[in-house]
Parts: sequence; structure tokens; C-alpha cells
Amino acid sequence: MSVTTPYADLDPALWRGILARAAIYHALRTRLVVLGDLAGQPGAIQSVLNDLDLQVRECVADDVDDEEAVRRVVQAWDIVLTQKLGMTQLEADARRLLSETQVLAREACGSDPFQRLFERISERAKGLYGAAWRPPTLTLAHVRSHPRSATLAQDPYAVTARTPSPGAANTSAVQLLIFCDAFGPAAYAVLPILLIHECVCHVAARQDAVKNDSIFAEGLLDWVAYHFLDIWAGMIDQGLSPAARMHAQKLRDLLTRPDTPAGRARQLGHVGAETLRAWFETHCDYPPHEAKARVSVLAVELNQLNRPLTEKDVFVTRLSDPFPPDLEVALRTWDDDQNTEALLASVVAA
Repeated sequence: MSVTTPYADLDPALWRGILARAAIYHALRTRLVVLGDLAGQPGAIQSVLNDLDLQVRECVADDVDDEEAVRRVVQAWDIVLTQKLGMTQLEADARRLLSETQVLAREACGSDPFQRLFERISERAKGLYGAAWRPPTLTLAHVRSHPRSATLAQDPYAVTARTPSPGAANTSAVQLLIFCDAFGPAAYAVLPILLIHECVCHVAARQDAVKNDSIFAEGLLDWVAYHFLDIWAGMIDQGLSPAARMHAQKLRDLLTRPDTPAGRARQLGHVGAETLRAWFETHCDYPPHEAKARVSVLAVELNQLNRPLTEKDVFVTRLSDPFPPDLEVALRTWDDDQNTEALLASVVAA
């Protein structure tokens, strides 16, 4: 039987291995907070997750379709879980979690959870950008090592994403890069923030190619992506939302470390966003949540301007307390008329 894959960069067996893991993590999404925390610690939970990886390797072949591949893995892992639950030395908490895991995992199915998440996220991001939106497609690719050259103990999020610059095209492509051998429950939990980052920061961007050390594109806008994760998480997937929010913050801590150019850019952009938020609170009398929304509106509008990325980076560099008088005047004017192009021009000219 000839069986294909929906992702051209993945051979069928590799795709179905990723799908089987993701389908089970999706079924377990209400337990991903604790599963993600325990995955790297010796004990029963790490053992059964290792067993899941073994069942994926043994049960998935390139001659079965998606539904059958997931069914085989679920059935094989169910037997393993039954054996584990028969062990008398299990602690009560571990036994309860394994019992819940077994019941939930039986609900896993072969529908693509990556596309489901992506469609829900891109639809909400489209609402931010309106006519500037570039309808995106999602692709998956396998990478042969951790995307940040870390161990799973250091960084359990063995997945990353990117959006190549579309230039003048009216469409865009978001790509998830997955280190398949280390794709665990914590990595599944951060898919929402990774996809929101790409959709909010890059899909509709009107500027030259994004650089990883841009304090606007990877810093200020990344802060905005976390803002929208907090707003959208329950609407994207209510069951996944606690794990999506909690693991996103852990990933944020890893990605804003100042020991790399990309980490420094994210950190500086986040600090600039918080400084701007504080200015809106104290100088424009916005409540904290409205000030945060105001920063996000401004960042999204800046992202749509067809201006060089260096100019937008200059704007972020000027967000240091106290603001220069000319910046305060420009921001007050923007708050009244929302002429974002005039704001950027005045900031760059200063």
C-alpha cells in the first residue's frame, strides 16, 4: 500500500512517529504541566515516556496510514501502562497520574494536531492585521539535533519555528523544526507560543528580512506574542491552555538569556516593551491591562509599515526611562491619532 505524508519534508514513517507522539500528548494535554515537569526526573513517569518512545519506534511503519499508526502505538503503550500499574511499589501520586494517562491516551486519534493549532492561531492573528495579513501555510521538518544545542535537562523544548521572509509575496510559510527523538510533552506544550510568535511577529511583517538579533522583530514583538498567548490560549485549546501558558514562560526564560545575540535582543525588546507599558500607565493614565494592549497595538502597526527593520530597532532603543522629550511628544500624538508612520518618522529623525 502506498501511503503519503502531508509534509513534503518528512518521509512517511518519520511523520507518523511525530504524529503518534503529538496525538498522544494532545490527548494528555490537561496533564502536560506535571508530565512535562516529571519527564526529566528518574521515576515511573520518565520510564513510561521512554516506553512510549520505544513503542513509536517499533510500531510505526511507512506502510500504514495516520489513523492506523496512532492506533498501533496507543494499543502497545496501553499494555505497557497496564504493566506499570500492576507494580506494587508505585507511589500513590504516580499511580493516579499513570491511571489518568492511560484513560486519556486511549482517546488519541490520527487527525493532525499541528494543523489544528495552527489554523486556530492564524485565524486570530489575521484579525490583528486585516488587509496586511499574508495567508500562511504550515510545514514540518525534522532536525537531527536540539535546535539550541542543549541537553533535554537544560532545555526540554526540542522544537523551534521560523518564517522565511516572503518578500513581496501575498502568502507566507511557517515551518516547525522538530528534533523528533526528543519531542516530549514539554515540547508539545510550547507549540502555541512558537506558532503565535511566527504569526504575530513575522507572517504579516512589512520590512526587510528579519534578523535573529533584531530588538524589534525578535524582542518587542515577541513580548507582544506572549501577550496574545495569554489572551488566546483558552480559545485555541482550553485543555492545553494551562500547560501552554506555564511552559511558554519557562521557554521565555531560556530564550531571553543574554549570552547570545538572539537572547540579548529578546531581553532588550522585552525590557523596552515593559518600559513603554509603564509610560502608558503613568503618563496616559491607562490601567495596566490597557497599557499592555496599547503597546501591542503600536507594535502590530509598526510591523505593518513598509520601512527598514533598522528604523524599527531604533524606536526600541529609545524606550529607556526617562523617555526623551521628543519621544514623549511623539507618543502622545500617536495616542491621539494613531498615525504610526508619523511616529516612526519623527523618532528616526530625532
